Amino acid sequence: MQRRTFVKAMSSMAAAGFMPQVFSASELNKPNFEIALSQYSFHRSIFGDSRKNYQTFIKLVHSDPDAVLQGPMDPREIVVVARQLGVGHVDLANILWFGRGQDKAWIQQFKNMAKDNNVGFTCLMCDELGKLGSSNKILRQQAIEKHKPWVETAAELGCLQLRVNAYGDGTYLAQLEQNAESMLQLAEFTQNMGIELVIENHGHPSSNAAWLAMLIEKVGHPNLGVYTDLDNFFMGGWNHSPQRRYDRTQGLIDLAPYTRGVSAKTHGFKANGQELTIDYFASLKILTDAGFNGFVCGEFEGKEMSEMQGSQATLDLLRATHRQIVGA
Repeated sequence: MQRRTFVKAMSSMAAAGFMPQVFSASELNKPNFEIALSQYSFHRSIFGDSRKNYQTFIKLVHSDPDAVLQGPMDPREIVVVARQLGVGHVDLANILWFGRGQDKAWIQQFKNMAKDNNVGFTCLMCDELGKLGSSNKILRQQAIEKHKPWVETAAELGCLQLRVNAYGDGTYLAQLEQNAESMLQLAEFTQNMGIELVIENHGHPSSNAAWLAMLIEKVGHPNLGVYTDLDNFFMGGWNHSPQRRYDRTQGLIDLAPYTRGVSAKTHGFKANGQELTIDYFASLKILTDAGFNGFVCGEFEGKEMSEMQGSQATLDLLRATHRQIVGA
């Protein structure tokens, strides 16, 4: 399938008759959040089969990033898909267009497409830019410098936030100290660019919510917060077996005071539309009760449904959860 036909083919699967949310004056004073769609929900349509061998994939991302774009979907078409799904905001992932981040013509076309579809960008999630918590100070500074051009890209696109990873090496305490130095520098830089810096609980020590909360407190910068993933509370490496998990409820309580954005990940759904393993009402209620009122970004990661169907189901779940929370 050619890229130009992707959106046309997918549009037939979008839900019909979606009505945008309208809030009364009284509802505006209730716990609230806005809904966005994750670009990464369509990574299979963008990457095609290029991720089958992950080591080869990562090498290509750095050496020939356009070579991994083997699917029918152009990464920029996410704004068209979002509009078809009735969503006005999108979270972006740099890994999906790694070779185009500093391509001004490509970025301008992306902006034009977003404007044409009346879609805005919320958070730009950055990966593969080095370890901000490395024990090697030179490597830490190199990682900071690699992030800066993407901060500029985020600003050019009108993103509200830039998400980074607190990856490093050494003990938990060492990584806390090492990451804190880097995050302070980046928090200052992003603030000057009008972008909020957020750290996701995204594996390794950051999936230990107490550790991530301590990192935010140690840095103590008003432009630094957490991009809370409802599912990423597994500790250790990505392939650690058996998997060790930080209790989700406790994790959300720990991170709630610092949460500036939410990744609402789904893998599958029950017959009643609820996610298989995550209680969305309970999870988001913890965050809104703590004062969160930002963007909750739906990210479908399942394989039993198409990306369009799974994204639709994810957004439907978020809309239903929103109605529950504002009515609670």
